Amino acid sequence: MLEYANLKALAVVVSEGGFDRAAKVLHITQSAVSQRIRQLEEKVGQSLLIRSNPVVATPTGKRLLRHYSQVQLLESELRAEMDADDPNHPTIVRIAVNADSLATWFLPALAGMFSRHAWLLELIVDDESYTHHLLKNGEAVGCVTTTEVPMAGCSSEFLGTMEYLCVATPEFAARYFGEPSDSKSLSDTQPSNDISQAQLAKAPAVVFSTKDKLHEKFLAQYFNMTPGQWWQHTIPSSESFLEAINLSLGYGLVGHLQAKPLIDRGILIELTPERRMRVPLFWQHWNIKAKQTTLVYRALAATAQHNLLQV
Repeated sequence: MLEYANLKALAVVVSEGGFDRAAKVLHITQSAVSQRIRQLEEKVGQSLLIRSNPVVATPTGKRLLRHYSQVQLLESELRAEMDADDPNHPTIVRIAVNADSLATWFLPALAGMFSRHAWLLELIVDDESYTHHLLKNGEAVGCVTTTEVPMAGCSSEFLGTMEYLCVATPEFAARYFGEPSDSKSLSDTQPSNDISQAQLAKAPAVVFSTKDKLHEKFLAQYFNMTPGQWWQHTIPSSESFLEAINLSLGYGLVGHLQAKPLIDRGILIELTPERRMRVPLFWQHWNIKAKQTTLVYRALAATAQHNLLQV
């Protein structure tokens, strides 16, 4: 039988990145934290932490963290069933989500539900192709991901498709691609058959992060280009990424929810209206009977129905 005080110590050490900060959160001494971790390691017979800076969990440690997070969620639901949601012991729901969803449709989907319950939302933001790893490691109870096949012990539900448009300001387009600077909307832009590898090699791109391979896939699929054949700004912030494009620092792939209003206002034009990238999104969550994950999915699905493409 595992001591849950020791499991909690493990979870806090990993979340805080070290023993000293964990001791402050748990209101015990650092030696007491070390003793709890040591007892847990002796119980399972394996090392649970890599003593680096910051401290990270070993594969066995991650499995224990996933178990502890699941138990926490079920205990929160039990308290709610017995006493109704207790504001003195709010349920923490950890969700991994990609930045584009967070910047557009995700929070409006959950705001009403979280305000009605004594729940706290803890978001972990990562690329949509990596968020499922956070679910697998036990760092989140659910995730918005591009991975359709459910992981072991999880379910996968289709939410919708985000369509990405290749856009730039009219000024940037005129400078690098010869597009007319007075284009105001999708209907005004012309097909980009004239855009060439040579132009794309000279025009700086704006890319979200080194993890984000969408731009790379776009250029490979439509222009037969490989990494190293273009220049790029790397800006790992959804708001700043879009601002950089609006400031004519470069062109980039922007989700339809953000791109189309700016195109309609003439701030951006679509460079390749016949060449877009579609990214299907799924909700993966643990297969445990917790109302939190069920209600979260219902809320996400309802909002996604009206914001994402259902293809």
